[in-house]
Amino acid sequence: MGSNRDVMELFAERDIRQSFSENDGWKVAPVAGARPNGRFYQITRGNWVGDEIAFVAVSFDSVPKEEIFNTLDTLPNGHGSRTKKFLLTPQAADTSEVPPHIRILRMNAFAFAEGNLVWLTKKKNAKKIVLEQAVAA
Repeated sequence: MGSNRDVMELFAERDIRQSFSENDGWKVAPVAGARPNGRFYQITRGNWVGDEIAFVAVSFDSVPKEEIFNTLDTLPNGHGSRTKKFLLTPQAADTSEVPPHIRILRMNAFAFAEGNLVWLTKKKNAKKIVLEQAVAA
């Protein structure tokens, strides 16, 4: 009766799979080993010059914590400059402290409104919340 996985994790994985489509050859997998400060995914695909690797950290905090950046930086680089690092955050999260080498992805299902994490549902009777456009860092 129910899933062992967190519903928020399912929404995060859906957003990752939209950015890194299986149709484009990407394979998404959780990073092996327990990481106490967040969820991390490894995304890979092969091409004619080798493998492309990306790591995605997921944060549901209004201001992502420095520990998540440190953990993301300790993940193996594989092919050096071809390994990319991403942070998936809710819309309107404060990403001003994210290091420049970590690219920001915005969630489609969650945002911050008046300091609260809200689910952006499309249900007919849901409360409407108007958000300011997130500023790309």
